[in-house]
Amino acid sequence: MMKEIAVVIAYENGVATVKCQSQGGCGSCAAKAACGTSMLSELTGERGEHILTINTISPLKIGQTVEIGLQEKSLLFSALLLYIVPLLTILTTAILGDYLFKQELFSAIFIFFCTALSFIIVRSYAQKVQKKSAFQPILLKIIS
Repeated sequence: MMKEIAVVIAYENGVATVKCQSQGGCGSCAAKAACGTSMLSELTGERGEHILTINTISPLKIGQTVEIGLQEKSLLFSALLLYIVPLLTILTTAILGDYLFKQELFSAIFIFFCTALSFIIVRSYAQKVQKKSAFQPILLKIIS
């Protein structure tokens, strides 16, 4: 499980909004391999703040520091969806387009259309999967 320290920025009716902060040296320290923020930054390509919502039965206050966790398998599955599916779509449609069309322009349009369609399908599927509990961050402990 990936663990990260976060600060509560809002809490209402059992749902906490927390903020994880990427450090300036993120990705260059010795703990990079075990750091949740570093992994999240690499996956999203973003440095800075990550705002997440967490369901919790423990009442939290704004400004409290908490430890949150996310299963590695959910992160790996998300990366698989985001990178492998469109890549396989490009390769498959390139081969198929070569057989179906004599002109390269039609083949290129076909590849572009199918790849765009794969991104739309991945996004809609990811939105469905995102609601499952295995893909939600969880509150591990309240630090302060």
